[in-house]
Amino acid sequence: MALPTITGEFGLISDPELKFGNSGASWAKIRGVAKDRVRDANGKWSDGDPTYMDIVCFGKEADNLVESAAKGDTIVVTGKFQQKEWTGEDGVKKTSYRILADTIGVSLKWTPAKTPRVLGDNPNTAQANISNAAQVLGSIQPEDAPF
Repeated sequence: MALPTITGEFGLISDPELKFGNSGASWAKIRGVAKDRVRDANGKWSDGDPTYMDIVCFGKEADNLVESAAKGDTIVVTGKFQQKEWTGEDGVKKTSYRILADTIGVSLKWTPAKTPRVLGDNPNTAQANISNAAQVLGSIQPEDAPF
């Protein structure tokens, strides 16, 4: 059975960490938090319980994440949801959650963002960018995975 795909909005509680696998391919991890807003019986709004999530991406997306997002930003992520369980040194069973990101974007809900025009009007530039992306994706090996 395949991992479920989810989409969520997360506030970043850390700066992205750029790392490199054995083959030299880049990957990044960032920690985010999601909270529901809840209304009490008097109609007052407050933050609900937080859910913390590691968000992991690879290749050019990892490079771009490090350049585009920082602690305090809000991002929108679509990817595969994973749960990991282990026993800590104290003997207590622990659980963590992560998203293997297919797509990450900076949320425009609270702040504007400017992006450079990469493809431009030149079809040769567009083809070069597509070829470069294919090379990056092809260079990522299973041993580059951060888990």
